[in-house]
Amino acid sequence: MKKKDFYEFCDIIEKLRAPGGCPWDREQTHESLKKHLIEEAYEVADAIEEGKGMDIADELGDVLLQVVMHAQIGKEEGAFDINDVTDLVSRKMIERHPHVFGNVSVKDSEEVLDNWEEIKKAQRGQKTVYESMNSVTKSLPALSRTQKVIGKAVKGNLYNIEEETTVNEEELGRKLFDLCALAYKNGIDAEESLISFTKKFVKNFNKIEENS
Repeated sequence: MKKKDFYEFCDIIEKLRAPGGCPWDREQTHESLKKHLIEEAYEVADAIEEGKGMDIADELGDVLLQVVMHAQIGKEEGAFDINDVTDLVSRKMIERHPHVFGNVSVKDSEEVLDNWEEIKKAQRGQKTVYESMNSVTKSLPALSRTQKVIGKAVKGNLYNIEEETTVNEEELGRKLFDLCALAYKNGIDAEESLISFTKKFVKNFNKIEENS
């Protein structure tokens, strides 16, 4: 059987959303689909962990379904369509890879990432470390967001990690596990506790930066 291409898939989703299409698909909104997009991304991660090629392809298809559904809703609302999505991400890749599409030279992947962050900050009009920290996606899992926030503070030379002892992944996992156990014992939601503290850290960082 001939494989379906990308735009045939877009037509399928459009038909599902059209009058006479699927009742469930027609009821969906950006808000109602939000949790499904997150769940599907985690399922891709699981498939990658298991290392099964076609399973990865299958789960990536489910993520693509979410992307195209959002694009179709955007089209129906007159806000954007799938061509806007592909255009914006294409332009972003070109603009943030001047070492490939321009005349910038880089020595390694670390410099690539540094350039990416600087270009992103410039595009977003971010002039301070605080603005960069505050822009870290707030719906990320607490640990992921906190680590990104700390990374930006450290790179801005405005935060020092005092603990000198190095740990490996297993040791760190044990420490985090023990902290979760401590949270459970005291009836504290570990996720919410970290979210709350990180929020305060970011909020106070503007003053730290101004006085540095």
